[in-house]
Amino acid sequence: MVGVNSDLCKSVGLIIKELRIKDTFRQRPFLTAGHNDETRLSMLFNAVAICHQTRNLYSPGHQLYGWDYIEFVFSELANNKSPLLIPEFVSELSLQELQELLLSAFSDNGNPAESTLDTIEERAGLYSNLSKHILKFHFGSCRNLLTQSKNLLFNSGAGFYELLQNTEAFGDPMRKKSSFLAKLLFDANLYSVEDEANYVPIVDYHMQRVLLRLGCIEVNDPELDFKLKNKKLLDSDQPVREASIDAFRIISEVSGHKLWVMNDFFWPMGRSCCNETTLCESKVCIKNPCTFHLMIESGMHNRCIFDKVCCGFLSGTPAAYFEPMVKTHYY
Repeated sequence: MVGVNSDLCKSVGLIIKELRIKDTFRQRPFLTAGHNDETRLSMLFNAVAICHQTRNLYSPGHQLYGWDYIEFVFSELANNKSPLLIPEFVSELSLQELQELLLSAFSDNGNPAESTLDTIEERAGLYSNLSKHILKFHFGSCRNLLTQSKNLLFNSGAGFYELLQNTEAFGDPMRKKSSFLAKLLFDANLYSVEDEANYVPIVDYHMQRVLLRLGCIEVNDPELDFKLKNKKLLDSDQPVREASIDAFRIISEVSGHKLWVMNDFFWPMGRSCCNETTLCESKVCIKNPCTFHLMIESGMHNRCIFDKVCCGFLSGTPAAYFEPMVKTHYY
């Protein structure tokens, strides 16, 4: 149903090869704050657990959207020594109590009724399940889970991916959240692995959209093509995600950047430059400031770095494709 255009992936990889991620990106407080390791790990584990479908998540007071708002909230929880970062405390809460506390945390004035954190029942369930799992199987410590993995993603059932897949939040067989968490742990210097080749590239909906528009992945099924171009609900996005994973492996190899660094190029591109509007057409990003420009050393930001190879732009239909529309808590 969906194939990979290897030649185009290589061309994109050559462009990515010349780009550099700004030092400030990895020096942000969420990754570098001077809390003890267990607090820092709890921030990352729990933030990723509830990070999915964040289109509506917004803080008017702080002018933060989606993941940026999640980082801010969990940084504040750590700064204020919130018990929401302690598995023992969370495990004793009812789901209703946890929902109220999360809504309050994601509100500019602490009023749960004014929070934009939607699907709260689902998010609270994932949060609670993760805390109970850490408490029951890892003595209440995220560090114990990492130690048990022996710095391996796969380890005869006891690797990082394998230990996490027993939780609801990280149960995705294509490991998007698990890979995102691993990437954050790497960036924060809290974890490393010896089997990097087993890393599964992060693929979220922004990144799928960019690869579809670039032409790095090609849709060969007319029905799926129609649905992707017209925002029709799909039962599964697996064909697109599988092809995206293969495409990122090629781009990573050609560019020389690690597989997890693909996220740092394509997520901000899809979030800002190639979203509902496109930089190549409108000359402005949907985000102000542009996430891609904040993260990447790209010089003048008046054109898309991919416009010379992008099939969508070259054909005059840069926004023909949208990401697969699916209901999921995997990303």
